[in-house]
Amino acid sequence: MLYCVAVGMSIGHSAVLLPHLQSGNSTIIIDDEMASWIASVYSCVGMLGAAFGGLAMDVWGRKTLLIVAGLLIFVGCLLITCAHNAIFILLGRIVEGLSRNMGSTAGAILIDEVSNTRARGMIFYILYSCISIGVFVMSTFGALLHWRMASGLATVLGFITFMMFCFLSESPMWLVKMNKTKSAEKALRQLWGTGREIEANEELNYMIRKLHPEDNTSLFTIKQKIIGLKNLLIKPFVLKPFLIMHFFNAIQPFCGLNVFIYYAVDMLSKTRRNEIQMFDDYYTNMIITSLRVITTIISCFLIFSVGRRKLAIASGICSFIPAFIVGFILTPNNSDLIPSYIEAYAVFILITIYTIGMTFGFFIIPALMIGETQYSKFRGFACGYIFAMNELILGGVLKIYPWLMSNLQIHGMFFMFGISCAVCTIFVYLFVPETRRLSLMEIEDYFKQSNILWINRKIK
Repeated sequence: MLYCVAVGMSIGHSAVLLPHLQSGNSTIIIDDEMASWIASVYSCVGMLGAAFGGLAMDVWGRKTLLIVAGLLIFVGCLLITCAHNAIFILLGRIVEGLSRNMGSTAGAILIDEVSNTRARGMIFYILYSCISIGVFVMSTFGALLHWRMASGLATVLGFITFMMFCFLSESPMWLVKMNKTKSAEKALRQLWGTGREIEANEELNYMIRKLHPEDNTSLFTIKQKIIGLKNLLIKPFVLKPFLIMHFFNAIQPFCGLNVFIYYAVDMLSKTRRNEIQMFDDYYTNMIITSLRVITTIISCFLIFSVGRRKLAIASGICSFIPAFIVGFILTPNNSDLIPSYIEAYAVFILITIYTIGMTFGFFIIPALMIGETQYSKFRGFACGYIFAMNELILGGVLKIYPWLMSNLQIHGMFFMFGISCAVCTIFVYLFVPETRRLSLMEIEDYFKQSNILWINRKIK
């Protein structure tokens, strides 16, 4: 949980750094080009962390990758705190980006492999609540403190996270696949707790039967794993969940929530006309991020009763409608449509609804479903690849943000967000399965059916 707060603080770092560094009294001066690199490089290099982590975690384990991720986020924050020019800030963002995606990839799979079927979704929502808390904390620091002080506090949290990962238990499923049965048994007994040895042994035997560990562990080297992926990828029950989750995640940067998080203060300032605003842009960002935290916490309980599909569809509807309305209101031809002070209130409320709508579904569910839908022997690579492509696409969108804002303008940006949310909602309705209360093995069995559309599934 602490790592997720640290990740949230690193995500919100650019929204705090850029306005301060671009102000007239900053000791480190940056231009728009460097600002776009500071925002986007976090995601661009993140793809390397995700791709490397996806392969390496199947060789060296989930715990090892998380320890490395904890160390990197500490070093990244430290570089930014001590930076005396823009290059050091850029280096810090690069290291933070590597940490986030190595940790996210390994952490997502570890949670899928060790958590209870009923609690899996709630655990993810709790962790994403912590990410939202981290973004809120960094937004608050940005409004109240100097950016070096804010980065210094993030550095302390990064160090604590690194130390705690050293005492983490390894995934029993990975240990079984590596023929480390004794270690897997020990890990399962720790997870089940004292007096539950029978349940731990039953789960161990079940894993051994389903996973069929190879006698030759050299097959699990990175080189051999890459060769083996070719044969797996052509199988329909492997390819279907891979492509569905790939698109579901790849469209998220265009839905806009991450772009809004990274450039929150700048985007809010561009929604103003005639200099009329409800609050200062920093405090508006604090209000919106605090509401996102509350929304994520409420969603922790909704995921139990509602499920992934309904929550994602509701999220899409609650996102694309306000995004379209904001785009319509901010269209230059509509500047005299309503009084300026009413427009300021309406835009603030609609952007708040949009961010809340995105948060309780699209912010979490795509990442949540990557690990739980992929075939067990393909999971490490699939998660690493999808996370990597997500970050590459997001990094590209963040890098061309100044160009998009110049050409589309603020109303066009929200129209783009609205269209993307609408397309994603339709896609979820047609293709994305419901995985609530299903074990990872049961999810694999669903994808072995011949259907592609969820509505054509075989109902047992």
